[in-house]
Amino acid sequence: MAARQSEVDNLANAAVSQQDTRFKRRVSWLTLAALTFTGMVGSGWLFASHYAAQMAGPAALVSWLIAAIATALVGLTFIELGVTRPIAGGSARWPSMIAGPFVGIMIGWTLLLQTAFGTPSEASGLLQYASRWWPALFAEHKLSVLGLVIAVIVLILFNLLNWFGVVLMSRASNVVTVFKILVPVLTIIMLIAAGFTPANYETGGGFAPYHSGAMLTALIGAGLIYSFGGIQTAATMAGETERPRRDIPLGTFVGFGAAFAVYILLQTSYLGAVPNDLLAKVGWHGIDFNSPFAQLAALLNMGWLVQLLLIDAVVSPAGSLLLGIGLNGRNTYGLAQNHTLPRWAAEVDKKSGIPRNALLINLAVSILFLLVFQSWKGLVASLGFFFAVGYAVLAVVAGANARDPKLKSRPWLRCMGVVAPIAFALSGCILYWSGWHQVWLSVILFAISIPIAFVVMTRDRKIFTPKVFLHGLWFVAFMAFILVMSAIGSFGGAGWLPQPVDWIIVAVGSVAIYFWGHHESVAWMTSPAAEEAQGVYY
Repeated sequence: MAARQSEVDNLANAAVSQQDTRFKRRVSWLTLAALTFTGMVGSGWLFASHYAAQMAGPAALVSWLIAAIATALVGLTFIELGVTRPIAGGSARWPSMIAGPFVGIMIGWTLLLQTAFGTPSEASGLLQYASRWWPALFAEHKLSVLGLVIAVIVLILFNLLNWFGVVLMSRASNVVTVFKILVPVLTIIMLIAAGFTPANYETGGGFAPYHSGAMLTALIGAGLIYSFGGIQTAATMAGETERPRRDIPLGTFVGFGAAFAVYILLQTSYLGAVPNDLLAKVGWHGIDFNSPFAQLAALLNMGWLVQLLLIDAVVSPAGSLLLGIGLNGRNTYGLAQNHTLPRWAAEVDKKSGIPRNALLINLAVSILFLLVFQSWKGLVASLGFFFAVGYAVLAVVAGANARDPKLKSRPWLRCMGVVAPIAFALSGCILYWSGWHQVWLSVILFAISIPIAFVVMTRDRKIFTPKVFLHGLWFVAFMAFILVMSAIGSFGGAGWLPQPVDWIIVAVGSVAIYFWGHHESVAWMTSPAAEEAQGVYY
């Protein structure tokens, strides 16, 4: 046991910088579970069930199951990396360590985009629900000018709360988690008791009124992948956990299991609680709520539940916003450590253990994207896409990490040989299922990372030879493959390939690209250039 722990310590210590040592190791597995749950059950619980039902009808239940399976597999890859390399901002730094700086810089840009879409999504969700109290906040399916101004103020206030340390963030999360469990559970019970109508599963056109394509598109479009985005929480905070080998797996799956139970029960109760006569008139596509569960409770004459839901509509997104700002600050810190951002962004305050410059960068980026996209649904669709991109890369990284010679005495890592390629293939399919409009827009945003990578990497020609660029070419090929398949496929594309032929090709092609990426990552990880880059680019 001592030998195995020594291997982990050696891997972690190899990447630890002076700034890393300023983080405080104070977080237990119970707090990690609470943080994971809080990260998942934010604004997602208030909206995802509604949008999933609107897009897919009762087949939304299958959408949740697919999202949960994909998330569980991804969770295993995060756990492996968090346990073997417990460093702050690991999601941004592991790709550089294992797949090479070219991949690291591109995935770093993807993580920055996750921050750009993720933080304002909680603020916009909070205000969209609050518009039931204050209608002037929301109009024409987006925040009004007044709503945008208040959302910016909310972002600034929550960044200030994160300014003072991980203990404050952890304690606030523990308190908010209790509220987040009680209100959704009470909502489920009351909707089932007061208005559950089994006939709804047939009235709106049957179990899958819009066919399997809508069920799959809902994974991204309705915010289901977004809702499980907190799966990375425990691993991201690996540098601040008391006992990473125990705390990260336990915290991840306790939090994830609780969130999945809440989401599947919420979806079930929502599907049965929509008034049957309304559903018969307009169908699932025609059910259009700005504050879904609150409006549903009002239709069922439960005024007290409406008020409770409106209060929780502030508490739940607020808790996730507080956590998300903290976690994103650590990811941005990681980007600065591998030179994707200026080194001053990696400064960690000695007293609080908080990367404050990273918080300021994220605040500026979040405000910009809030002003551009202006609505919860618009933000989370793009965020879910970039979550899936990050999950795909981390699957390759985890698979290669399991081949590290220093970890040969850890037989449990052998499962990565199966888990990682399946997780990668599922991620590829989820990207494809998001639809052509989402794919082309997101790939354009991703493509910006390629010239950034060249500029950053050519600063040190001693390390970054042409061969180093080739180690990361698989990632560019993967994104190009998804773009081409989306253009010719049946999810908003030209329709040249029918279902399920199209996404079977995507799955098989993704597996092939996974093994290409796996080979290149192992080659980089064991190369002399990787050791030379250590301490410089991660």
